[in-house]
Amino acid sequence: MVDNFILMLSSIKNKTKGWLAYLIVGLITVPFALFGINEYFTGASNVVVASINDEEINKDEFLSEFNPQKRRLQQKLAEKYDTEFDQVLKQSVLNQMVDRRLLTQLAQRMSHATTTAELNAVIQASDLFAEEGRFSIDKYKQLLRLNGYTPAKYEAIKAKELTQNQIKYNLLDSAFMVPSQLTRLQQLNDQQRNFSYIQLNANDYTSKVKVDEKSVKNYYDNQKESFFAPEQVKLEFVELSLSEIAKKISVTDDKLFNFYEDEQARFTTDEERQAQHILIEDEETANKVLELLQQGGDFAKLAGEYSLDDGSKDSAGDLGFFTRGVMVGAFEDSAFAMKEGELSGLVKSEFGYHIIKLNKIKTGVVKSFNSVKSELTQLYTQSKAQKDLYNLTEQMANLTYEANLEELAEQMGLKLQATEFFDAQATQFDAKVVSAAFSDVVLNKNENSEVLELGGDRFMVIHLKDKLAQRQKTFDEVQGEINTHLTSLLAKTFIDNIAVQIAKHAQAGETEKMTQLMNKNSLTWKNIGWVKRDSKQVEAAIVNKVFALTKPNADSVFSAQSLGNRHAVVIDLNAVKTADEQVSMIDLERVMLGFESNEVFVNILQTLRSQADIELFANNL
Repeated sequence: MVDNFILMLSSIKNKTKGWLAYLIVGLITVPFALFGINEYFTGASNVVVASINDEEINKDEFLSEFNPQKRRLQQKLAEKYDTEFDQVLKQSVLNQMVDRRLLTQLAQRMSHATTTAELNAVIQASDLFAEEGRFSIDKYKQLLRLNGYTPAKYEAIKAKELTQNQIKYNLLDSAFMVPSQLTRLQQLNDQQRNFSYIQLNANDYTSKVKVDEKSVKNYYDNQKESFFAPEQVKLEFVELSLSEIAKKISVTDDKLFNFYEDEQARFTTDEERQAQHILIEDEETANKVLELLQQGGDFAKLAGEYSLDDGSKDSAGDLGFFTRGVMVGAFEDSAFAMKEGELSGLVKSEFGYHIIKLNKIKTGVVKSFNSVKSELTQLYTQSKAQKDLYNLTEQMANLTYEANLEELAEQMGLKLQATEFFDAQATQFDAKVVSAAFSDVVLNKNENSEVLELGGDRFMVIHLKDKLAQRQKTFDEVQGEINTHLTSLLAKTFIDNIAVQIAKHAQAGETEKMTQLMNKNSLTWKNIGWVKRDSKQVEAAIVNKVFALTKPNADSVFSAQSLGNRHAVVIDLNAVKTADEQVSMIDLERVMLGFESNEVFVNILQTLRSQADIELFANNL
């Protein structure tokens, strides 16, 4: 199997071309970083969301990856986040998980593995865990703890990632490029071109072209299938929202005070303690230092001499103020059991032996009722509204199957509302509403929808009020639309022709004819000068056209180019040069092979997918 796959890789490598694959690989490969890589460490589940060659991904595993990514997206987009993003994100996360399973299976078939030494080397080389340029075991464990990982859990994930990546790195390490190829590539990449251009916009020429009515009618007759008014629906609906429920909640001082009593922990600052410590690796030395301290030794001096904690030893071992949940268990238990000014005995933790000196205690303080009254009002209202919303949505769910929408609205005290007509491509409504409106239950069976959970704690039930069947639009309805479309096409043809004529006169040295045509259309040359391929002096589409032209000899090269649906350009390419600056051949080779291996890697995933038995259970997401 492995031998066949190696032959397949060779075939793919010969077939794939182009730089686009480098961009694609960033979209479909998985960025294995420290944070947000929750994998297969959640509880078991009987709900299967995907099967890859009989290896299943259950819903718990899926949610452990989906939920953190969703939270990060919600934090980034804030109020712009919409529930429509959920479906796209779910598919993206599931595709990533399937790709990783395929790579893991391939790595196993190819006998790839990551040794403990390799894993340790990668982790210790990471800047994430470095302090003052060196790997810090304290920072490593602290970062993992803060992000919900044990060392064993993180190292298992990292080892799997490294094993999967060996497939890609082996492709890179096994490839080569000859020096002449690299030199040619460097020359092409560093090349500069000197040019001027004229740009024409079709919008400026629509008044100079005219479409006759016969052409418009012929277009309609030939393209009738393009002019249909789609099926449309009009809905009636009731909506339940947290914000509306909150408006109806009454707040009294008695209710607030009872809530304050129940939630007092929320308004209490945590107790803080400030301590110094000396961390020593072996018990014998630790006992020696403890004895010196008990005999009146200087804590700061002994911390500087003996402590292994590089972060505190030079500041007398001072750890500042900290609350519970920050320090390792044994250290925290001792520090919070000590009295102010007390010196501990030896406290053993996973890092060694600590000697702790507790300097100050800040007790927790309960904020007064009056000082938090405004915050209390908001919290109480939100809490009460959430409870009411939960109860009302249950009532709504029951009534939607038992009553018509008018009865539902009356029993729940909700307003019965209606929409205007809209089609299945409508964007003015939530996507869930549009989808439900054109579902078989609502559209054909004339039943209420289920309760639709929308963004912003809103819930809705819809019912079909009226519908319009798909119909052919009349010529009168679309005449203006067709006329505008054909006018735009004629204007684009018009400017393309002007551009061709200017380039033709310029290349033939017919300066007078070129000038007359430019003056007639109020056109001027824009001199750009020397540019590289990544120049921002002018839009990228024009730069790409410039670098696609043949290198001029003695005279300029003039060329007319179409630029999208609305523009045309005339380019005067008058000189080409290569920069003298040289880059390392090793670096250049690495970059170029990176492009190639990424392209092959994309095709590996595509081939693995085509050969695998993959089942996706979207309904279980």
